[in-house]
Amino acid sequence: MAAKPLVLSGVVKNGVILPEGDTKLPEGTRVEIIVPTEEMPSELRAELDAWERASDEAWAMIDRWEKEREQWHFAS
Repeated sequence: MAAKPLVLSGVVKNGVILPEGDTKLPEGTRVEIIVPTEEMPSELRAELDAWERASDEAWAMIDRWEKEREQWHFAS
């Protein structure tokens, strides 16, 4: 059975994430940072939305190319 991940709260000060409380992490510990949507600056939310739209457009292009390739394959 896998151990549950440790969830820590923190704040950003001068561009550095500081964990709240007394939890000490060993130097070099890898972490994931999840910013709650309601706390995300509007500029960052807008940028992430733009990346998501671009990703959706890219997948639509790939789907279209695959259909075109299938049509070309069946036509030959």
